[in-house]
Amino acid sequence: MRLTTNSPGRILLVVLALACARAVLPPEPTASAPLATQPIAAESLEAEAASPNTAEIVPIRGDAPIPGPVGKRTPPGIPELVRVGLLTDQESIELPCCNSDVTAIVGGRALVAVESIVVEPAVERSKGGTLRLQIAALRDEEQALQLARTVEKTMSTPTSVVFDAGTGLYRIRAGSFSEREQAEEARRFFNQNNFHEVWVVGEQATLVNPGLRVERGDRAWVVPGRWLRVKSTSGRGLTMADKTYRGDLLVYLNDRGTLNLVNEIGLDDYLRGVVPREMGPKIFDNLDALKAQAVAARTYTLRNMGEFSEEGYDICATPRCQVYGGMGAEDALSDRAVLETSSEVLLHDGFYADALYSSTCGGHTEDVEVVFPLKNEAYLRGVPCLEAGVDRLGEAGGRSVSLAAGVVSRLAPASSSPMAAADFAARVRKLTELAGLSTPSDSLTSLERRQVQRFLTAQLGLELDARLFVSLEDVPYLLEGSPASWEPEDLQLAAFLTQAGLLTGPLDEPLTDEAIEQTLFQVAVFLQLVEVREVRYLGRTQNQIAVRESGEERRLDLDSRLLTFRLLGRREEAAPVTLLPGDRLTLFLSAGRLAALRHTVDPDGVAFDRTSNRSTWTHFRADSELSARVAERYPGLEFGRFEILGRGVSGRVREIEIFGNDTESVRIRGLPIRWTLDLPDTLFTARRLDPPGREGGWLFSGRGWGHGVGLCQVGSYGMALRGHDYHDILSHYYSGVEIARIGATVEKAHEPALGR
Repeated sequence: MRLTTNSPGRILLVVLALACARAVLPPEPTASAPLATQPIAAESLEAEAASPNTAEIVPIRGDAPIPGPVGKRTPPGIPELVRVGLLTDQESIELPCCNSDVTAIVGGRALVAVESIVVEPAVERSKGGTLRLQIAALRDEEQALQLARTVEKTMSTPTSVVFDAGTGLYRIRAGSFSEREQAEEARRFFNQNNFHEVWVVGEQATLVNPGLRVERGDRAWVVPGRWLRVKSTSGRGLTMADKTYRGDLLVYLNDRGTLNLVNEIGLDDYLRGVVPREMGPKIFDNLDALKAQAVAARTYTLRNMGEFSEEGYDICATPRCQVYGGMGAEDALSDRAVLETSSEVLLHDGFYADALYSSTCGGHTEDVEVVFPLKNEAYLRGVPCLEAGVDRLGEAGGRSVSLAAGVVSRLAPASSSPMAAADFAARVRKLTELAGLSTPSDSLTSLERRQVQRFLTAQLGLELDARLFVSLEDVPYLLEGSPASWEPEDLQLAAFLTQAGLLTGPLDEPLTDEAIEQTLFQVAVFLQLVEVREVRYLGRTQNQIAVRESGEERRLDLDSRLLTFRLLGRREEAAPVTLLPGDRLTLFLSAGRLAALRHTVDPDGVAFDRTSNRSTWTHFRADSELSARVAERYPGLEFGRFEILGRGVSGRVREIEIFGNDTESVRIRGLPIRWTLDLPDTLFTARRLDPPGREGGWLFSGRGWGHGVGLCQVGSYGMALRGHDYHDILSHYYSGVEIARIGATVEKAHEPALGR
């Protein structure tokens, strides 16, 4: 899940009964001398201030307030700092301590954090203090607003929506009560009217003489105003809630009388904590794919600066905005992507583009208005997440041979067909000779299983291995259908060879030709004559193929005798292979040269995002599950069934209608469909299942993961693997945008590719 907002610049506290005007944050106050709730000697403070390498906790003095929401806006240049909301509505915040790196500056004096420093609200309690009813907490803003409107209309009660930066949820709250008894009576009334799981919460509606109480040990001070800053001078960052952050931490006293925690940080340092959380570089280990993500994330940040200005920050740290992990998320490869694209953004008609992106698009992205009905940007059009062009290896009409037989024949060719015992023995001795293993001159007179395993054990010197690595107690577990006439030593040997993969099949039957070839192949692997490697295909030239193995690129020479095999499901066959970058290959090397390869055919076809394990999915949702989710979002509507009313260009569901058990129904458009039905994406089909004796429900089969608009992260990785640079990727997913560098002036960084 990635960016899901469909209402840019929306204020967080939406009072639906009144038409609220937007307000820019009040200027950060100039700190006056703090009010000591317990006296402290000045010389003690001064002595503590002498500690070297300190971070500081200071009241913010005249810092510029956060501007209001900017919408698209013409780019004036890169802002120096971004404020990221980490936590909201905290009753208290315990600041990092207990070493010389953290010092509280209270009234201009330093206070070393040798003990925990706790910050709490310091406001006069007044009649403005209220109790409210929390109706629900939803992930989707549009559904939260719709529920708030329903509550206000149905219950004739003022209702508002509050965004929680820590969880990414929208809290719907109703009413205003001065006494607990009144709030509880209202809660019971809501429950009687189909609003279930309502509970009472407290809010501070009016702040009188706002301040922050700073406590260390048994001493406390009050800092007038709403802000406190934690500065680090050590370079090691500041740690809060098991995460470490660059830049400064700010504590902000919000309008509800609780505390918000904010990270103020440089834009590119912020992106260093975003890009690896949105596109993990250990999986998406391609620089151009990460560069595309960096440019998209930078553009999204700048377009949405100040969206949460009334809460003291620009942007949140959850999937509602962009996932931000601080210093702990940083990675050298994604750091490089951020650095090498520094100041690059996406523009459309001179404005920042709405650079939405999601994880996996299921083969085709979607027109923005299908998923976000309030948007209609011309550059957010659905595009195919695939392209023509494949690489082919192998020759049609080649001889039909198994992989094992083909590889072993290069090392120890057969001299008879069907296979005789003497020929099998000669081929085993040939393999041991190639491996430089001294072997006894035993003969083999039968292909009966017990004879073969005794012969193999002697030739490979496995007698001790069998005794050491398989106990007699393992035998009945590892073997099935043990012959009664076999000695315990023979059964132990059979169990060991089965465990090692050297010899399989029925114990009471002679080896078939197919089993012989497989055994010879496993012997070749055991003796290191054949290497088996799992890789990802990158591309080819006339005489070489390029693959990625354990994160490293490797090139291998192609031989005219190369054997190629296709694996589709469980069916393996000798055949030419059709390859795309990112495909899984199993390579079989002999003496360092490529002897054979097996291509695992991707059942999801040729889409760029087919490498994702989220590309296809199936979920069953019982009626009771859907009823609970519908009731939470649309109180009073009892879920009966639903119908799909329309689809977009990618096949994503545009609109559904949910019918109750009577004549009531509700229509849902766009992304809220995903949350209501609890599905990974809206690209799905649905089947009604009513199994006898069990609860009925709906079977959803789908593709994609996320909202499917704009850049497809897995798809961009697929494009990069196929040789496209990040300019191509961005121009493909954002139709008609400019890629520009912004600073004092705006300059083009790249002309969009045409027809890509």
